[in-house]
Parts: sequence; structure tokens; C-alpha cells
Amino acid sequence: MHRPSLHPSPLQRAVGRNLTLDLVAAVGIGVSTAVIGSLLPTIARRGGLEPLGLSALAAAPFIANLLGIWAGRFGPRTPVQLALIRGFGAASLIALLFVSTAAVMIVVAIAFWISLSFGGPYQLRLWGAMYPARFLGRAVGVIGTGRNAAAGIAALAGGLVADRLGGTTAVAIAGGVAVLCAVAYAGFRAGEAGPPPRFSARDTIRVLRERPILGRLALAQGFYGGGLIAAVPLYALVYVDRLNLSLADVGIIGILTAGASTVSSLIWGVVSDRRGARMVLRIGTVIGLVGLLLYALAPHVAFLWVASIAAGTSNSSIDVGLAAVMSDNTPISARSAASAGWNAITGARGILAAFLMSALLQVGLVNVTTGLLLCAASTAIGVYLYGRPDVAQESEARGIARAKRAGWAARSARHAQAAGVSRVTRVIAGVRSVVSR
Repeated sequence: MHRPSLHPSPLQRAVGRNLTLDLVAAVGIGVSTAVIGSLLPTIARRGGLEPLGLSALAAAPFIANLLGIWAGRFGPRTPVQLALIRGFGAASLIALLFVSTAAVMIVVAIAFWISLSFGGPYQLRLWGAMYPARFLGRAVGVIGTGRNAAAGIAALAGGLVADRLGGTTAVAIAGGVAVLCAVAYAGFRAGEAGPPPRFSARDTIRVLRERPILGRLALAQGFYGGGLIAAVPLYALVYVDRLNLSLADVGIIGILTAGASTVSSLIWGVVSDRRGARMVLRIGTVIGLVGLLLYALAPHVAFLWVASIAAGTSNSSIDVGLAAVMSDNTPISARSAASAGWNAITGARGILAAFLMSALLQVGLVNVTTGLLLCAASTAIGVYLYGRPDVAQESEARGIARAKRAGWAARSARHAQAAGVSRVTRVIAGVRSVVSR
């Protein structure tokens, strides 16, 4: 009778090492995105920035996504290059210590988001090479948990620091932490990935057109995400103009959002592996719509606490679900191009959405509440498109999940006869041992 080995295999050690480095890098992303996403708009609004200026801040990540269509030409091609580009984006936040005008805030935000947009397609490719396919959903969930936990701590700590030392100081400190964490990318090891193929802007669109399921999801996300994006500039008006919240109050909202994302990321990862990514997206988008409606009608900050929990839960479902859909429907060789094309499409939509509602508010056609309700209407269309009956897509999603479970069970049975433990069990045990340290 064979006894299970207590020593991790080379595969276990490789997966555990990469996952640990991924978690360190994710901490830097969580810290920096928390302050630039939640605190910076409030800081800018308190400094007198008008709604259209807030729209420019909200549009920054989507401008970066649109430019990301050229990631195949100018994006990173090695883990070291990924570390450099992510480190540069984080370092740009430190510039606010020296110049903190509204224009500089917008430029810094765009530079930061460009570093994420250009590095995202290559990182998605690395994930496909570093983690077994049957473990990818849970790996992304673990990484999301680390990122969101860091974001929650940063949102609370950043709000407290901002109230005492100034908002730009809090943003600069977060940038410094993110620079240090970005070094972890240089340690990734994924020998099977090889150098990513170069791709043009035309290639990114072609890859998406060859996969109709991605096109259908892009349409659904266009309405769903468009409503959420259009609402983002209005959140600062709810915080400052309607409820007169302090930066510490905004930090609490941020930590609740991040905390919900932290807890739900692991859950969504398991659901994705077992039931398919589309199930994750369908449930998560309904929760996101509820959160947006609460923002629209909130008469007290307590409503925003519930809304922030719903938003965090929904955000993590989108992160996990879309990464899984992209991985399930594209080979590693085409994954970077598909990701860049997706980013470009959502980026163009995001730029329009970010300015649309604020422009209507600026000219007096709508007030904050009406604007948020119109955003919720767009989001509701997206929820319907995500949840509409589609037998072929549902069969595909469930077929993928069943195939994974069947493959897992078959390999476990064969390996159990030979060594008393399955390869997957050893991989997961190794990862857990590394994380627990």
C-alpha cells in the first residue's frame, strides 16, 4: 500500500511560489486602486472639481483600456517587464506630493491605469501557463481575495491618513507601497508560456469576432458596466453634496466594498470551477444592480454601507467570471490578444459612459438621483442580457464544468491506484501550505 508523499512535488512548489508572488503583487494593486478609485475623486471634489472633471477621473481607466489595444506592440513580454510597467504606474501616484492640481490628478490617474491595461493581457496569459486549468478559477479567487483585502485596509487607513496629513499624501504613500509590491512580478516562472506573440489592433478585434460568445458577453457588459461607469462620477456628489461625508466615512465605505470582494472572491472561484463562469456573472450582476439602486435612493450613510457590500460582491464576480470565460474560450496563444480587444471595446464604452451622465447633470437636465436611476436602467438591461435563456451557451458552460469534474475524477482514480493521492490534491495541498506560512 502506497502512502501519500509529505514532500511537495516540483509542480506543487512552482504553483505555490507563483501564487505567493501573485498575492504580493495583488496587494500593491489593491492598495493603489483603493485610493485612486475611492479617495481621489472625493479629494478632487473637495478641491472644487466640477462634475465633468470627475467624469475625466472616472474615464481614466477606460482611456487606458482603449489605448491597451496596442499592448501587443508595446506591452510587457517578460515578467521583469511586467514588474517595470506596473512599478512605473504606481510611482506616478507619488507625483501628487509635488503637484496636486486637477489636471495633474487626471494625468496621474491615466498613467496608473495604462500600466494595468498594458500589463493585463500578458498577465492573463501567464495565469494560463502558471496554474492548472482546473485550478484557475480558485487561483484567481485567491488572488482577488488578497487584492481586495489590501484594498479594504488601504481604503480605511487612507481615509484616516487623508484627514490628518492630506489626501495627496495618502495617495503618494499608497503609490510607494505599490511600487515595492510590483517587484514580485519579476519572480514569476512559467516556462511553458514562452514569449507572447505580437499582435496588432486588428488582430485583437479578429480574435473576438471568431468567438461569438465573447461578443455576446461584450454586449451584455456594455449595458451593465456602462450604467455602473456612468454612475461613478455621481458617487462623489452623493458623498459630498447630499450626505456631507468625511474622508474617513468614505474610507469605511471603501473597506466594506473591499471586504465583500475579499470574502466573495473565493466563493465565486469555486462556483466558476463547478457551475461555469456564466452562472457567476448572472448572479453577480443582479447583486450589482441592487447596490446601484441603493446609491440612487440613499437618504443616510447606512444605505451606502449595504450598497458598498453589494458592489464589492458584484465586482469580484465580474473579475472571476470574465477571466474564466476568456480562459475557457481562447487558447493561451490567443489569450493576450482577446484580452486586449475586450479592454479596447469596454474602454470606448467607458469613456462615453463616464461623461454622458455628468454632462446631463452639468447642464441641469437631471439631478443626482435621476441620473443614478437612469444608470440603473442601463445596468438592468445588462442584467437581462447576462441572464437571458440561451441553451447553446448554457450547455457550453455546463459542459466545461462537467468536463473539468470528470477529468479531475478520472485522474484522481488513476493516481490513487499508483500513489495514493491525486495530482490535483497534491497541488492544492502545496498551495495551501505555502499560503498558510
